[in-house]
Amino acid sequence: MKGCIKTMTRCVAFFIIFSMIFSNTSDYLRRPDDESDEIHAFYDEPKDSIDVLFMGSSPILRGVSPMVMWKQNGFTSYVRASALQAPSVTYGLLGESLEYQSPELVVLLCDNIFLEFDYGEREGDLRRALDGMKMSKYKFQIVNQVIAADDRQTLLSYMFPLFRYHERWKEINWAEAEPTPLMVHSFKKGNVYLRGGEPQEYPENFMEPSSTLAPEFNESAKDYIEKTINLCKEKNISVLMLHLPKMSWSYEQSMAIEDFAKEMGVDYLDCDREEIRTQLNLDPAVDYYDQGHMNLIGSIKLSQWFGEYLDITYNLPDHRNEEAYQKWNEDYQLYAEKTKAVS
Repeated sequence: MKGCIKTMTRCVAFFIIFSMIFSNTSDYLRRPDDESDEIHAFYDEPKDSIDVLFMGSSPILRGVSPMVMWKQNGFTSYVRASALQAPSVTYGLLGESLEYQSPELVVLLCDNIFLEFDYGEREGDLRRALDGMKMSKYKFQIVNQVIAADDRQTLLSYMFPLFRYHERWKEINWAEAEPTPLMVHSFKKGNVYLRGGEPQEYPENFMEPSSTLAPEFNESAKDYIEKTINLCKEKNISVLMLHLPKMSWSYEQSMAIEDFAKEMGVDYLDCDREEIRTQLNLDPAVDYYDQGHMNLIGSIKLSQWFGEYLDITYNLPDHRNEEAYQKWNEDYQLYAEKTKAVS
């Protein structure tokens, strides 16, 4: 009996020591990434404390500031987005998010309904989201789909990123290296803003009806977006399908998504429609980082308008004077100090 206990104790001790070494080595070899960090920092938010979840790809990652909306309107929100996020990843991320939060609204960026996502060519984009996720059935489901489509990628490398980045030891100066663990808490609440950018201008006849047909929906993308919306409906969560400002967009694409939103029984907002652009008063020479993304100044301007729109449309709560949410005021002060773009 004593021998059994001794063996078990040694096994447990070995597992603990191995886990510590494995985790620490992973922190040294991991490539720091703002998007993975923001995905991971979501877990630090108190359970059922988020009113709005923003899901999708880089335009919403760059363009929406939960901190601006907090200061102005008092509702809480988090952006769980990443560059070129596949609809399958959005679906999995949302499923996981709803294990931690019970939002009143999910805002879903759906421009990628027209795109085919090549898992083999987009490993870097996949990892921006997946490396920040904890192990879960949702992560496992996404990875299974990826490795089924691309046999060069492995389940092990996604579940334990050390096995993907192990060759980085050759690049590291171990005398000066410091571990870079995933971020625990975010004052930006998922937003990864961009500074500066190149002056832009709207294309000729931008967003005017034409004889050109909208491209067909990608069936896989459409299927996952439908699953995402249906998941929200099952949990009685309102859904807003969203398009944020970008130059490569057309009236026909907008109408196609509007019709799809009606079929799904959810709201749709296109910020490139003329009436919304007029209200936003965005200056393409100043407020864009590139043709597809707002810069920091543009994101603040857009978030001020959008926060008011969401507050009025969905009657969101105001937590600014609630003791349980005072950490948000501290995070806002840090956001103001870091950006130097708000007061």
